[in-house]
Amino acid sequence: MICAVNSAQTRRRFTAALADPRAAGVACQLGASEMVFGPLPGSGWQFYTSGEGETPFALGVRGQTALLAGPADAEELAGFLGFLGVCRLRAAGMAPEGWTLRRRYSRMLLPVGEQLPRRELPAAFVLQEHPAVSQVTEFLCQGESLSGDQQTRDCFYSETCTLVNHGRALLWAARSRTGEIAATAGVYAIWNKTAYLAGVETRQDARGNGLAGALVTGLANQLAEQGILVELLCLPALEEFYRRLGFVKQGEVSSYSPQPDLN
Repeated sequence: MICAVNSAQTRRRFTAALADPRAAGVACQLGASEMVFGPLPGSGWQFYTSGEGETPFALGVRGQTALLAGPADAEELAGFLGFLGVCRLRAAGMAPEGWTLRRRYSRMLLPVGEQLPRRELPAAFVLQEHPAVSQVTEFLCQGESLSGDQQTRDCFYSETCTLVNHGRALLWAARSRTGEIAATAGVYAIWNKTAYLAGVETRQDARGNGLAGALVTGLANQLAEQGILVELLCLPALEEFYRRLGFVKQGEVSSYSPQPDLN
């Protein structure tokens, strides 16, 4: 049975699913999102969990996208996501029945207390902590991290502002001497002593200067000093880049979509 998270009992089951080590890779995002957006009915987020006495799972749905941690019934999950109009699922573990694998992501992490080899920004660039979310959104939409359609832009901006205001997100940017953003990296979820690092993007004409490496290592080291485990998900092609920075791989997370209807 799939239940909305709307009571102390369902919230306990939702949280219990996130505590399972097999939820690593999506637990931080789900936990931070439920904590911040769960009490906000107009946020667009919906959260679900298992029925009483069943093995707990945690499911978060936002528009056509969902995150899943835990062993939901594959057939029931497929029908439920189809009813909600979900067509993209990121999961640590199982897939809905009839859905196909789209991508695998490598989970890279910096364990608590460890430090990455420090990398400095070149002299032609300066670090800006806490850049305006609007400017970071515009920058990411011009690059490869976000599509440029207005709905995606507005949703990302709104959610990131809310997370930042609740202390659940942290953004850094490197600016050129003319003041333009040349690169950015951010933590877009902080929950249960874990930080989810994403949005690593460098402007095309500024690549090759080590900007991304400097931002990622600086941000990760600052968080690790605070006793926070830093994780990120990347495509296998980028795994070696993060290995060179000092991250280690620990597991994978997959994304799925429904099989096309051939009838």
